[in-house]
Amino acid sequence: MVINEVYLGTWLIILLVSGYRLPYLKGLATARALAWVSTILTTILAAWITADASPLYRMGVIVGLQLIAMKNIVLVETYPRRKPGLNVWQWAVFALGWFGMRPELFETFPGKAYPYRELIVRGLSRVVIGLVLLYLASRISESGSTTFFAAPLITLVALSLILHMGILNISTGGWRMLGADVRELFRAPYKAMSLKEFWGRRWNLAFSEMTARIAYKPLKNRLGTPGAMFVAFLLSGILHEIAISLPVNAGYGLPLLYFALHGALMLAEDRVLWIKQVVAHRVLSHIWVLGWLVLPMPLLFHRPFIHGVIEPLRNMIVTALPLPQ
Repeated sequence: MVINEVYLGTWLIILLVSGYRLPYLKGLATARALAWVSTILTTILAAWITADASPLYRMGVIVGLQLIAMKNIVLVETYPRRKPGLNVWQWAVFALGWFGMRPELFETFPGKAYPYRELIVRGLSRVVIGLVLLYLASRISESGSTTFFAAPLITLVALSLILHMGILNISTGGWRMLGADVRELFRAPYKAMSLKEFWGRRWNLAFSEMTARIAYKPLKNRLGTPGAMFVAFLLSGILHEIAISLPVNAGYGLPLLYFALHGALMLAEDRVLWIKQVVAHRVLSHIWVLGWLVLPMPLLFHRPFIHGVIEPLRNMIVTALPLPQ
């Protein structure tokens, strides 16, 4: 295991150093090709080195390295044909310390603080709520309840509150305190009145920022807006296959199907009259969004992933809580 970690650490350093140098290359096509090749190699290497590890550990390694590799592509697309506006230190902080995909926000880091206290307080409160829900989900699971998807669904909501809207909000507040004008990556997703609003302006803006820069914008003129948008969703599906199916070596194709479905539904929101009327309705729009997010969710978070990653992660956190077991 130690030698494997040495290999992974060495590859991480290679990604950081080579990624920062890519925008300095004269040819944009060459820089893009090298960035994508290194990303593919990262997936292969991480999966191979962690082949005998637990699914939870595999996911952490694969997702962590993949995140850095994708930031290399983002850096190339953000600074085409010119050197990055970040120095080496700022690049390292952006690559290793922030989940967002806008490197230009760290060009003035460190600097004057932006308002941050509310974000930290909000993040801490959501972590607490998430931990309570996680404990509840573990109790439901232990009771042997057969309620359809109850424990996994509560677990997923709890983990999202802890990570997406808790820890990441605390991180956002911390970076703003240090002078980086970063913003919330999850912005009241429950307010979304369409899938387009949910995916584009409220849920995981790091992912939408990334796919917009590396897929949508480069392909928009060639494929048109609908085609580029659908390809961006397919890319999201592939990346979720890497993050969800690859660690458990099962369920391949299901996350891709989930995102292909949502890409098609987003196109339909702009083109099908009755769907446009539903989306325009104050109440029905929320039912539309929630229904399409939750009902096909077993495609995205399939059973092998739930059993191999989500449940062990839940149990590990709950066991560490100072609560009656």
